[in-house]
Amino acid sequence: MTVAKTQPAQVTPRAQPVKQTWKQPSHPDTIAIRSSPALASTSDTSTGPSFNLTAVASKDIPANSLIAQNTSTTLASEKDYSTVQISRTEHIRLNSDLLYCNHSCDPNVRFVTSTLASPNVELENQVSGAIEVWSARDIPAGEELRFFYPSTEWEMAQPFECSCGAEKCLGLVDGAKNVPTDVLRRYWLSGHIESLLNERDGLN
Repeated sequence: MTVAKTQPAQVTPRAQPVKQTWKQPSHPDTIAIRSSPALASTSDTSTGPSFNLTAVASKDIPANSLIAQNTSTTLASEKDYSTVQISRTEHIRLNSDLLYCNHSCDPNVRFVTSTLASPNVELENQVSGAIEVWSARDIPAGEELRFFYPSTEWEMAQPFECSCGAEKCLGLVDGAKNVPTDVLRRYWLSGHIESLLNERDGLN
């Protein structure tokens, strides 16, 4: 099922727009940023245009392909809607166009965080290594790039009701902590989520 072709972009509640501090496009070979009419129709335009943007494939991308490597991440002082969890306790800011990859319960990309090293506080919390984005299936040019938020997030700062339209949509998206194990096992999960899940289920 190709959700992105038939359903509107997933809208995530957001407190305040993220100020863009990076050069766009950050990954021109594979990712383009577009204004989403679906996001625009459900966003508060008084907060600015950044909530209306979405990441799309700039070309046809085969399954199991490396779409992007991002080395500009920094450690976040606290989690919010724009951060990505990389360990049990650490969250990062993407500082790139990857910020505009939205959620889907039928994702077409994976965010791989195991390629990152621990943040270096002496270097203003820069994170060495690269977060990697891989295609989960063939992605045609122009399709929105979406990942499964609970694959990286244990408890989300801003839960929301999902409207991705997937056949097995979760409904409430609030991180992996409260998702049944049999549901999570349908997805690729980051290592820290696997560990926390096993701990929750008494398997450690």
